[in-house]
Amino acid sequence: MKRIRQIIGSDRSTSSDSGFTLVEVIIAMVVFSIIAVSVAAAITNSLVISQDSRSRTVALNLASQDLDQARAVADVFAVVSKTWTTTVQGTTFTINRSVEWQSSDTTTTACGTGTGTLQYKIVRDTVTYPGAGTTNPVVTTTTLAPNSRINDPTLGSIVVFVTGASGAGVAGVTVSIAPTSTPNGAVALATAPAVTDSNGCSYALKVTPGNYNVTLSMTNGVDSSQVASPSKIAVVTAGTSSPEPFLYDTSAQLQLQYASNYSGSALLPTNLATSFTSTSGTYTSTTASSTSSVNLFPFTGGYHYETGAYSPVVPGATTDKTCLDPDPTEWTTPNTKTQAVGSSFVTAAASGTGNPTVKIPMGVVTLPALANTLGVLTGGLIPIYATSVSSTANGDPGCTAGMSYTFSTAAGTPTLALPFGTWKITVGTKSTAVTLTASNLKTAGYVNSDGTITFDPRGVTP
Repeated sequence: MKRIRQIIGSDRSTSSDSGFTLVEVIIAMVVFSIIAVSVAAAITNSLVISQDSRSRTVALNLASQDLDQARAVADVFAVVSKTWTTTVQGTTFTINRSVEWQSSDTTTTACGTGTGTLQYKIVRDTVTYPGAGTTNPVVTTTTLAPNSRINDPTLGSIVVFVTGASGAGVAGVTVSIAPTSTPNGAVALATAPAVTDSNGCSYALKVTPGNYNVTLSMTNGVDSSQVASPSKIAVVTAGTSSPEPFLYDTSAQLQLQYASNYSGSALLPTNLATSFTSTSGTYTSTTASSTSSVNLFPFTGGYHYETGAYSPVVPGATTDKTCLDPDPTEWTTPNTKTQAVGSSFVTAAASGTGNPTVKIPMGVVTLPALANTLGVLTGGLIPIYATSVSSTANGDPGCTAGMSYTFSTAAGTPTLALPFGTWKITVGTKSTAVTLTASNLKTAGYVNSDGTITFDPRGVTP
C-alpha cells in the first residue's frame, strides 16, 4: 500500500508539470479569435467590394443603354428629364435622367430659357443603388444635337416654361400663341406649340418677329394671381429666343363653410367679400352662399383668410382709409374677460388634390321679428342693411374706410352672419334701426349703448 501511494503521489507530481494552464488556454483562444475575425472581415470586405463592383458595372450599363436610346430619338425635343427604377438580379437601381438645353448665350437651363438660340441638349444620367454607401453614384453625360436646323437668323423663338407650386415643371399645359392687337409684324403660327413636356417646357420655333400673346390653359389650372388662363406678351426679335416663364398649377378647390362657429344656419350678405392672402398677394372672392367653393393656386404655405373688406395701414399714406376689423390679428388688445387676443385664420397647405373644407368664423345675430310692412323688394322681401361703424370701444381696431352689406329676407326673425367689427343694422329704407339686446347675439360680442353691435374674434378659432 505504501508503494502504491508513492507511485500515485509520483504521478500527481509529474502530471502537475505537464499539459496547459487555464491562462494559456485563454490566451490561445483570444489569439485565435483575433485571427478568425480578421480573416472573416477580409472575406466579407472582399465580397462587398465584389458586389459593389458588379453593381457599378450594371449601373454603368443601364446609364449607357439609356443614353444610346436617347441618341436614337429622332426629335431631340422628345428627350426629357425623368426618373425610374429597374431591378437586376435582385438589386433595384434608380436612374435619374436630367436634360438641359445649352443656348448660344452660354445659358444652361431645363427649357433653354436664355435669350440666345437653342444649340443642343445636355443629357446626364445618374444611377444609384442600395448598399453603395459613400461611393459616388454612377454618372454619364452626353450631348444631343437636333437632326435638322431649328434656328433662322431672320426669325426668333418663344420658349415657355411652366413651374408649379413645388418648383417642378408642370406637364400637359396647353399653350396658345397668337399675334397681339398691335402685332408689329407678328403673324399666326403655322403650327401650334405642343403641350408642355415633363419639364414644363413648350417651344415655338422659327417665329416671325413681332408681338405675340402667350396664353396657358389647363383643366382646373390657375396661376399665382388666381387667373385661370394667364397671358403674357412675348416680343420676338430675329436671332434670339423670348423666354416666357409662368407660375401655374392645378388649383386647390377649397370648400368654404361660413359662420362655422355657429351651429345653426345664417344668411350671408349678398355682396360678402372673403380675402385670401398668400406670399403672392391678396385675392378677394364674393359669395352669397353659406357653402361655396373657391379655386386657388396651391401655395404650400396655405392662405391667411378673413371675411370683410380688410384694408391694412399703408406706410406714408396721407389719409386714413384703413379697415382693420375683419382681420382677427389686428385685435391686439386683450379681451377684458378672457384676456385673449385675436389669432390668424390660416388654411393648411393648399393642394391640387382633394377638396379640403375651410371653416370661416363670423359674427352671428338673430334680429327681432320683422313686419311685412317693411317689404319694399320684389316678392315682398325685406331689405336689411349692415353698415360698419368705426369704433375703438371694446378693443375694436376700427374701420375708417367703412363696409356696407345687404341682405334680403321674408318677414320673421332672420339670423345674419357678418364679418368681425362694429355694425349698425337698419331695415326697409335704411331709416328704421333695429333694436338689439345681448340675447340677440349668437356669437361672442357686445351690444353698445348707441344701438350698434360688436362682433369679437378674440379667442375664436376656425
